[in-house]
Amino acid sequence: MIHCLLLCYLIKKLSSVSFFCPAYYDEKNLPELIPRVFKFLSEIADKFEIIIIEDGSPDKTGAVADGLARHYPGIKVIHHSCNLGYGATLKEGFRAAGYDYIIYTDGDNQYDIFEIKPHLFLLKEAAVLSGYVTEKAVTTLRKFQSLTFNWLVATLFSVKIKDINCALKVYKRRVLENIEMKSNSAFIDAEMLIKSQKAGFLIAQFPVTHYRRQHGLAGGSRPGLIFQTIKDMIKFRLGLL
Repeated sequence: MIHCLLLCYLIKKLSSVSFFCPAYYDEKNLPELIPRVFKFLSEIADKFEIIIIEDGSPDKTGAVADGLARHYPGIKVIHHSCNLGYGATLKEGFRAAGYDYIIYTDGDNQYDIFEIKPHLFLLKEAAVLSGYVTEKAVTTLRKFQSLTFNWLVATLFSVKIKDINCALKVYKRRVLENIEMKSNSAFIDAEMLIKSQKAGFLIAQFPVTHYRRQHGLAGGSRPGLIFQTIKDMIKFRLGLL
């Protein structure tokens, strides 16, 4: 308890934060996620913006996002006329972010953004904060896919990250100014971390809880998405991406 109070005392508010989240089939998740994000950012940042990237969702995600933007100040919504996919949406979020620190998570509300707070002091040295999940709230198949992917990235690129695709990360703006994002698939998480490490930026890791998706549809295990991610990984390894 004393340790936590000391950390809170030592941590000053961040100068400015851009938060973004991709949203697809998240009409019921966003009304739970965004108010919590707004509260979190109000506590840890002097100024902030929230960007919702609605990726051509066929449900009411777009309308819900627009409603939240009308209710909360500092929110803007980017709409895609068709589904562009996770990687392209994440890349657009990074490019749209305009402040000193960039935080992102998914619109499915499977992570608690407040779990970042006790670890913000790591940003005194680190340029990237990358969450890792000890127990994923997904099927056995998805767990196997995650373990395999992490092993492949570690083996091929010598990156010792516990959970590459954990969707709870913080980047300092100077990282984005020094690396170029090319992948449009889910490989973009790995690409960002690999390039950050190669550029000499310190990556700090912190544990997070993974909650089961309560609403909407998860599409991360679709064969087409997996194939594109593997394809981009091979191209990146060969220097073609």
